[in-house]
Amino acid sequence: MGCKNLCDFFLTKKIKSFIQIGSCVEYGSKKSPQQESSKINVKNLKSTYGKAKLLATNYLLKHYKINNFPSTILRLYLVYGPRQDFNRFVPLIIKGCLSNSLFPCSSGTQYRDFLYIDDLINLIFACLKNKKSAGEVFNVGFGKPQKIKKIILKIQKLIKSGKPDFGKVKLRKDEILKLYPSIKKVKKLIGWAPKERFEQGVIKTINFYKKNSLNILNTI
Repeated sequence: MGCKNLCDFFLTKKIKSFIQIGSCVEYGSKKSPQQESSKINVKNLKSTYGKAKLLATNYLLKHYKINNFPSTILRLYLVYGPRQDFNRFVPLIIKGCLSNSLFPCSSGTQYRDFLYIDDLINLIFACLKNKKSAGEVFNVGFGKPQKIKKIILKIQKLIKSGKPDFGKVKLRKDEILKLYPSIKKVKKLIGWAPKERFEQGVIKTINFYKKNSLNILNTI
């Protein structure tokens, strides 16, 4: 409803661009690499969040076709970086390692796609400036999935502390083991490609939390 209300308000304002932050959960259980051309029935989505995001996407695309409303939908995968809340995967692992505690993890057999925050910001500005983005849906990720267990062990190695307890958190019955996008469309139409490799991005992220370690440890 928030997206709908904003769209309705700006319909008569002659804006240049409207960026909607969508989500990969709009695809439901579609096989990876997920593509923007996939047909998705909102009724088949189990996630309430996914349904809300897809309904917002459909509403914006409808007004692009009818009223030429210049909306662009960016379907994000796993974005990470400094200042991220601790209820997200990468900061949660960093927090556990910095405290050198035993922390619960899944088996880590899932594959996920990680994008550094600066790459996302660069894409947002590129879409605001590029008229070709209007009326389009773009997958936004690095485009190369990584195994969750490998990510956890990499962070542990970089911090040199922490005790991940693999298998403590059980996988959901409907867990998607491989979740990652095709980013060919955004590369072709916008000329954007991610630049920050995971190890470089995660070192920057770790350094941020180390500098703010007193506040971090007080929240543990």
